[in-house]
Amino acid sequence: MSMATLERAICTGAKVVFHNSKLRLKDIQEWSSGEITPQAGEVAAFVPNPGVYVAVKIECDRRVTS
Repeated sequence: MSMATLERAICTGAKVVFHNSKLRLKDIQEWSSGEITPQAGEVAAFVPNPGVYVAVKIECDRRVTS
């Protein structure tokens, strides 16, 4: 698996987790196989399909909070 293929898989999984079909690779601030501490203006979540943690801008997070 090439790096480009892995990044596309991460982006595809992040679209599902963050409920944002318009999420782009450049919207992803950081991804890692270990846990991520989100910086100011970011939110982090686990993306199960490739099995990585992803941090994106808060504006890109479309999940419903209750």
